[in-house]
This record gives sequence, C-alpha cells and structure tokens, in this order.
Amino acid sequence: MKHIVIIILVSFLPYILAESNATEKVVNCPKGFKLYERVPTDRNKNTKFWCMQVVENEDVYDRPTARSVCLDYDAVITTVENQKELDDVNALIRKNNKRVAVDGVFNPKCRAFADWRMRKFGGLCAKEKELFVLEDDHTDPAFIFTKWTGEPPTASDKYKEKGDDTEIFTIAECLSLHNLLALRTKGNLKDFLCGEEPDKQVGEVSFFGVLCGCPPV
Repeated sequence: MKHIVIIILVSFLPYILAESNATEKVVNCPKGFKLYERVPTDRNKNTKFWCMQVVENEDVYDRPTARSVCLDYDAVITTVENQKELDDVNALIRKNNKRVAVDGVFNPKCRAFADWRMRKFGGLCAKEKELFVLEDDHTDPAFIFTKWTGEPPTASDKYKEKGDDTEIFTIAECLSLHNLLALRTKGNLKDFLCGEEPDKQVGEVSFFGVLCGCPPV
C-alpha cells in the first residue's frame, strides 16, 4: 500500500508544479516603458521590477515641468540603479548628444549658508550619501552616486573667502546625465541650476528629455 501512495504522489507532481508556475504573475510595463529587474533593498522599498522611459521634452531643466511630464504618463521622475539601466540611458544620450534630467535635488540639510553653498563634504553630506536626495523611493541611489563627472561633486564652483582658508563649494539644485563620450570622464552625473535655461549657462548643453519611472502593471 505504501508503494501505491508514493507512485500516486509522484505521478501528480508535474501537475502540481505546472499549477504553481501558472499562478506566477506576469510582469509588464505600460506602453513605451522598458522593464528592468532590480535587487530589492530597504532603500528602494524592496523593488524587484521597475519600468523606465526617457520622455522627450526640452523644457525639463525646470523641475516642476520635469515632474509634470512624468505625471502625464502616471510616472515619477527617477534615476538609474545599476549599470544595465545606465547603459541604456547613455545610449539614448549619445544618439541625441544632449542630456537627460534625472531624479535628485540638493539636500537642504547640507546648506551652510542661506543660498546653495556649503563649506565641505562629508558625513551625511558626502556625495556618495545624501548630498542629493531622491523623490522616487523605489530607487536606491548608491550606484548612481558613484558616477559623478568630477570633484566637487561635478564642475561646481569652488572658492575661498578673504581671510578664510576654508574651501566653499557652490552646488546647484538638480541632477542630469550627460554624454559620457563628450565629457571623457568616468562618470556623467552632474548638477545643474534648476529653472535656468541651458543656453543661458556657460558650457551647458540642452536637454532632450527626462527619465520617468513607474511600477509594472
């Protein structure tokens, strides 16, 4: 009798597995968005899948405009979390030879003065930590915060006040990804002055879009 029971269970096992696989949820993105798999962490709210698209718009140097562009797609302004995501966005940037607005705003806790200046990096305000904070809580910024174009943290101004040897850095409010080939640097994440047209800033290039993200459906 024991042998009969074992044979019956084994014979039904493929059907049990098939039923289990059939109940797995199929993950899809909204039209125009590409699906990316991520490593779930506490920082990204344990997000395993995330959908992203660069939505074309030249006026995304203005952060409210960038947000509204993404909202039109039921998405939020986002940034990349791993090399695969960055490679895909960089391919679009090279094709257009313009930059893309991404998530990240200067952390008010890092201000040392009434404007956007600070005296030094380090601690909470280290450029790899929380010098900039994200609005999108489904993205872990640990990866992208290692991709700055230079010091400090990009091409921001650095100076000293008369009678004081302390270095003071001027940090802009928002972030964008640039053409890595044109920069000839290891990273292509830069800060920029939100709300100010690029052609009115020395050495800045135009935008062609903003990186938007949303959960799969």
